[in-house]
Amino acid sequence: MQRFIYILILSFSFSISAQQYKKHILTTDRLSIELSEGILNIIPVTEKSIRVQYQIGNLKEAQEFVLINKPKVPAFTLKETAASLKLSTKAITASFDKKTTVIQYSDKSGKVFLSEKANSRLMKASTIMGEPCFVAEQGFESPQDEYLFGLGQFQDGFYNLKNSARKLIQVNSQIAIPFLVSNKGYGLLWHQYGLTYFNPANQNIPLVKNGINQGENREAEVTTTAGTQRVSQQQSVYSGSFSVAKDGKYSLMLDLGDMDSNHLVIIDNIDVINQSNLWLPPAVSKLVQLKAGEHTVKVVCKSSNTPSLSLKLSNNETVFNSPNAKSLDYIVFSGKDTDEIIAGYRNLTGNVPMLPKWAFGFWQCRERYTSGEHLVAAIKEFRKRSLPVDVIVQDWQYWGKYGWGVPKFDETHYPEPEKFIKEIHDLNAHFSVSVWENLNKESEIGKEYLAKNLFIPNSPWIDIFNPETQKTHWNALNKNLFALGVDSWWMDATEPENDALRGKQTYFGLGDFYRLTYPLFVSKAIYEGQRNTNPEKRVAILTRSAFLGQQRYGTINWSGDIGWSWDTYKRQIEAGLNYNLTGMPYWTTDIGGFFRPGPRQYTDEKYHEILTRWFQWGAFNPIFRIHGYQTETEPWKYGEKAENNMRSMMNLRYQLLPYIYSEAWQISKNNSTLMRPLIMDFNDDPIAVSQAYEYMFGKAFLIAPVTAPDVINWDVYLPKNTAWYDFWTGKRFEGGQTVTVPAPLDKIPVFVKEGSIVPMGNVVQNTQTKQDILEVHVYTGKDAAFTFYNDEGDNYNYEKGKYIEIPMIWNEKNQSLTIGKQIGNYKDQTKVYTMNIVWMSGKQNDTAVKTIKYTGKQAVVKK
Repeated sequence: MQRFIYILILSFSFSISAQQYKKHILTTDRLSIELSEGILNIIPVTEKSIRVQYQIGNLKEAQEFVLINKPKVPAFTLKETAASLKLSTKAITASFDKKTTVIQYSDKSGKVFLSEKANSRLMKASTIMGEPCFVAEQGFESPQDEYLFGLGQFQDGFYNLKNSARKLIQVNSQIAIPFLVSNKGYGLLWHQYGLTYFNPANQNIPLVKNGINQGENREAEVTTTAGTQRVSQQQSVYSGSFSVAKDGKYSLMLDLGDMDSNHLVIIDNIDVINQSNLWLPPAVSKLVQLKAGEHTVKVVCKSSNTPSLSLKLSNNETVFNSPNAKSLDYIVFSGKDTDEIIAGYRNLTGNVPMLPKWAFGFWQCRERYTSGEHLVAAIKEFRKRSLPVDVIVQDWQYWGKYGWGVPKFDETHYPEPEKFIKEIHDLNAHFSVSVWENLNKESEIGKEYLAKNLFIPNSPWIDIFNPETQKTHWNALNKNLFALGVDSWWMDATEPENDALRGKQTYFGLGDFYRLTYPLFVSKAIYEGQRNTNPEKRVAILTRSAFLGQQRYGTINWSGDIGWSWDTYKRQIEAGLNYNLTGMPYWTTDIGGFFRPGPRQYTDEKYHEILTRWFQWGAFNPIFRIHGYQTETEPWKYGEKAENNMRSMMNLRYQLLPYIYSEAWQISKNNSTLMRPLIMDFNDDPIAVSQAYEYMFGKAFLIAPVTAPDVINWDVYLPKNTAWYDFWTGKRFEGGQTVTVPAPLDKIPVFVKEGSIVPMGNVVQNTQTKQDILEVHVYTGKDAAFTFYNDEGDNYNYEKGKYIEIPMIWNEKNQSLTIGKQIGNYKDQTKVYTMNIVWMSGKQNDTAVKTIKYTGKQAVVKK
């Protein structure tokens, strides 16, 4: 028996590592290499991107969801030696080693920036529900000093993803996007639509369920570093033991199988994972330092869940594993910086349309408004209190008597909805409404879907993959909501909720093959439906989930139904920064947390502190939005002090709209990113790259949110090779150091990079009020340039050239600001801008101001 097992192991190892080169064929668009087990294609997609596909037999994914743009095949060459094949474009070379079959990627200087790991390419035959598939796996070398970012939005607290383990599925508060960015100058798109593991842990730890024999109403107790936790009868305790061969850092992966309210893992009586919320994603991981030898472990989870626990020694590799794949497929992007890498990704998967200008104002959201009258009264109170607002959101349950999820207002509380929506519009605000894809099948609207077989069989969810479903769904939303004046969409639970595609049949086939892609098609249906119906309204979709390429559909994502603790707040910053590095530029969070501390939140000053700090940070998110479960989230509900602090940040947000909207234009025009992890602008500064709670907001602002209670002063790292100005005081600091700055409750630490131009508008209460008085702040010390942008704000005429750009250039040597000739025009544009030029030099009492009337002609202003 032992001999048989040994032979089996040898055979399995051979199947992984014995991919032998046989021959190759060069065609006009690829290099096809025949290996002993299958065909490996190396495909130059653009000058700076290369696709690799490994196929065995005839099984291949027929659908192409992500790569919608087909650029012309770039010029490339092939050089063959006895040992290798080298396919080169103008910017990138893929070198195939004939002996090891490993592919290395190098830039035009010959520097290797990425390499597959030897013997790591795996295509193992498998099945899912009787259908053939493969376990597809590929490993890559990861240097000791590599930083990896992306993969979507997770709640595990990882910023640098190197050596971390993740289970990529779509669930509430977790968005799985298999795209990575490295500080080594590359992006990596793992092109799979189903379940994927990142750095899968390979050492399973057996767990035994402990019986609780303390009486029906008794509770067990588990000791943690935060004190004793009681384990209820609805929870179970699992215990086990394991050993590791050597000291080191290990990735520990807990998978509970379904969502839970507690992630608790205790090793050697120390809780290494300990997070609670009303619900949490099924899987979570943590890097833990372990000594060689034996260890004990306990896991606490819901009794209905079945936990699995596994380990992996950190070993400087990056691995993707998809257990339900039809082929192995990935794309490598190279670039001089992260902006260029993301541009390469978007140019293949779809560029970002402009959101309406009002989307960059404040979004008032709560769970929930209960009538049309309630919605209008809230906006009136905002206006009365001079609290700027542009959007009010109707959460679920407005459908009332029509049944769950039916996109139609119950007239009992929302009579004549077009009238209350018009009232909102007359108050210079916009209206967004919640929509779900699991509407009541017995409703009049639901029966139409049912009659056409547009539901996924044995599921409450509509089969949004089906083009007929997309058409029917949009028609229902248009007739019952959009035609009444609805401005934007809150597409909730678009994962769909609770991993609902698993084991189901969809329009494209078995749902297991497409588990990650449902939100992409929901967004497609709404975006294309609205644009075809009325191009005078730009599409704005707030949605809880996303997939590769979704940025092309006018989507904004938020971080799901999260808690309200300081730890949760910090996790949102890390989650948001990584999400923005997947090419998705519009993201937000429930300011103050979704699940909140109940009625005491309105009077509890400790909660007001975290709410205020979160609100300050939210003002520097791409989208500025508050929300809360069973909560009245209006600022005045928290008392005068909190309201005043919120008002000051809202006013600042609206003053910054000329800057923000101009930066949004750079997203659409030049594939920029607004919420910018420091890798994007300071990749040559390792300390900056490692900052998990600082980022650039546009190219000028450094944001350092306060993430702890009882703070008076706050430490901020200022990236090197530039100087920085304290936004609040104008004081100048040299970069490459950590400075301690005052951080009173009404201030968030903000710095501005020298060599920046920042246009700020007058305080307004909504984006429909023109900001024709601009303060143009010039932060001196280096040459600077900025392009001011404006357009009609809420249609797609900008795609036809109906917009203006005003170039602004600061010459440090000549101490002059050139405001260039206006480029372009649009209907009802501002004819004259009053520009107050403010020079910042960092010297006390040395802020010079000059005023000009800008009429579209070039003006040169000397300091």
